[in-house]
Amino acid sequence: MAEALLVLHLLVVLFLVIGFPIALITNHTLFRCVHAALLGGITLLILLGIPCPLTVWEEAWGSRSYEGSWLAVWLNRILYLEWWDPEWVFWLDLGFAGLVFSSFIWRPLRKSRH
Repeated sequence: MAEALLVLHLLVVLFLVIGFPIALITNHTLFRCVHAALLGGITLLILLGIPCPLTVWEEAWGSRSYEGSWLAVWLNRILYLEWWDPEWVFWLDLGFAGLVFSSFIWRPLRKSRH
């Protein structure tokens, strides 16, 4: 179960990172709004110092030990960017959020067709 939660967590991160260029290319209104809202929520959690709910669940289920699970160990290293200083992760998130939110100015949502 812990590995499934880690995979879900990684899928959310991939949606945020890979979803941005997809959102720009397709310019799909709902996709872009959901993407921006999720990123905004995560950025707000970071700014307020509140841990991600998925991280809290992982810790509650004891998945931080990952003894004997190669997949879980590597997913954990990738997901939590263990090789980076947390301050860098904070600034990268803020920069990425700024880029995503500014994209609504330089790549406006397409007009609805009625």
